[in-house]
Amino acid sequence: MAGLDNIPQKQSIEIEIVKLDEKILQSITDLNQKSANIINEFGQIYIRKREIENELISLNEILEKGEDEFKAANFQLKEIVDALDETYPQGRINLKEGTIQYQPGAPTRKQQAEQQAQQQQEQSSGNGMKVVKE
Repeated sequence: MAGLDNIPQKQSIEIEIVKLDEKILQSITDLNQKSANIINEFGQIYIRKREIENELISLNEILEKGEDEFKAANFQLKEIVDALDETYPQGRINLKEGTIQYQPGAPTRKQQAEQQAQQQQEQSSGNGMKVVKE
């Protein structure tokens, strides 16, 4: 029965109840309410932040789609203008009147760009000096 000696014995604990001062009780109540209000505000801020983040994601998607559409429209416009330039070199389009003014026999913008690129290549391949015969 030596094992029974090692079992803790019940002890009696004395508990008293005291009425708290009204000011302390009011301070605790006020601070608990303030904490609850702050937690509520944090929750509202968190939810609004998530809404804004979702809106930004949506706006970015719209922006990317708009950029793609803008690039496609500009590409199509360039193709039309380039095709017109082949038929009407150095043309100036008047959208209001629906006319084009051009220089027959003039080089197209594409031909001009190729000539400029060739000249730049010739200048960069040489030493930059030109021989002039008098």
